[in-house]
Amino acid sequence: MKFFSRMALAAIAALLMTACGSDNATYQYKTQYLPVQLVGSEKWSILDINSGEVVAKDAFDNAPSPIVDGMFYVMNSEGSYDYYDVSAPTQPVAGHYGSVTSFSDDGVAVASRIGGSLCVINRKGEVVKELPKDVSQCSMFARGMAAFQNDNGQWGYINASGDTIIPANYSSANLFLYDDYAMVVDAHQQNDSIVNFSVIDKSGKVMFTAGSNEFQPVQPYFINGVLPVVKGDSIVCLGKDGKEVANPIDDKQQVEKGGYTDFSRTPSGDYIVVKEGKVGMVDKGNHVLIPIEHDNLIDINGERFIAVDGDTYHIVDRNGKAVGQAKFSDAHVSEDNPYAARGFIDTDLAAAAMMMMFDETTCCGADASTTLMDMNGMVGTDARMYVGNNTLMLPQGPYMIQYVFDREVASANADSTSAEFNYDARVKCVIMSLNVKHCPPSTEPAIVNKVESRLGTKGFVLARDGIFCSDYLSALTLGYDSGIVSGIYYMRFNESVPQKKNKRN
Repeated sequence: MKFFSRMALAAIAALLMTACGSDNATYQYKTQYLPVQLVGSEKWSILDINSGEVVAKDAFDNAPSPIVDGMFYVMNSEGSYDYYDVSAPTQPVAGHYGSVTSFSDDGVAVASRIGGSLCVINRKGEVVKELPKDVSQCSMFARGMAAFQNDNGQWGYINASGDTIIPANYSSANLFLYDDYAMVVDAHQQNDSIVNFSVIDKSGKVMFTAGSNEFQPVQPYFINGVLPVVKGDSIVCLGKDGKEVANPIDDKQQVEKGGYTDFSRTPSGDYIVVKEGKVGMVDKGNHVLIPIEHDNLIDINGERFIAVDGDTYHIVDRNGKAVGQAKFSDAHVSEDNPYAARGFIDTDLAAAAMMMMFDETTCCGADASTTLMDMNGMVGTDARMYVGNNTLMLPQGPYMIQYVFDREVASANADSTSAEFNYDARVKCVIMSLNVKHCPPSTEPAIVNKVESRLGTKGFVLARDGIFCSDYLSALTLGYDSGIVSGIYYMRFNESVPQKKNKRN
């Protein structure tokens, strides 16, 4: 069974440190401010990482988003989102949006009100352009471009003025995140077992096309001018013409001379290294910049770092010197969701999309015999990343798919420094979830009622307590809570559990 599929290319993959070009050629965005929870507080504050001063102490109940060009958003007590400018961090610039993205260096973001269309907005909260009503979701902006999806499930790109630059002709489209090139998949392909992906520039010109029978992308981004892909059992780099090129940051041997057990290259060209369980930073010549004495080290913008010591965090500069006196127990560094969704959906289409994902014996490509070995194309090369986790997640259009296994995906070895995949782990169930918090509260019951009314066409009948069963003894349950609609497909009826149906106010 092949799991390299079109939906796999739509995922924003974790960057593998061993892959060519996997350090960021540039930061996605640079920031001067960091949302933090100060030690002893349950509220969120904003820290100026250049000076180390707290500029908004205990100002928010919920975590602010990453602060880009001084702009950020926070969920309010109603469950919607307000935008703020760090120059006046307690007064919303604009608010009550149902779904939002972070601002970008272009000075724009994408947002929608509950029941409303998606809009491109500026720093004052003014509408730059309302997007067409058939645009169901849109990404944050990166390098002047954002990817959007229409009601037909196809993807294209708009510019910072909200104008369509590249029509929606793709089944998946990734952001121009670190380079002026993006990876897409044509919407008109017929063979799902071999997926041809293309790399385009910001005008939509195709630079090259390759097939998954030869290359499988490690990540959907060009970084340092190359695209890392898996070829056979190796990771190689493709240039902008699709030809194999040398790894531009192939300096593993140089770093290993320092005797480090692990390392990662920063966008600035230095190395965060691990030695005897402690973390620090060295330069290209292995000269220590930040002493190798911390429990962890997180690069914020190349000049400031979060040093983790036990349960306490603080800011240091690139020479390891403390910046300010603030101690904090949590920080919000990266964007949780780079996409905003329209404030309404067609409940018939949403129900039909879920119905297309399963039949009496399979759900999202998995059946009762599917093991991790069958799905190994969905996991990276480092098993340590999956220790303690029995779930693999993948987006499919607006739905999030979770493959739940009957045991951990990977287990730590006795030395605790390495791990092995449990390739015989079996898929126990598949969770299909749809976030409709940005839509009116009537949306969840409408979708669930429509799916339940059509389950007979898929061979499922109500057995008991909200559990639908097929002749093949697979089962399906439906429910919703806190604005999330979920369909859980169980490979075996005797393992199924009914779901709750909790309405929003």
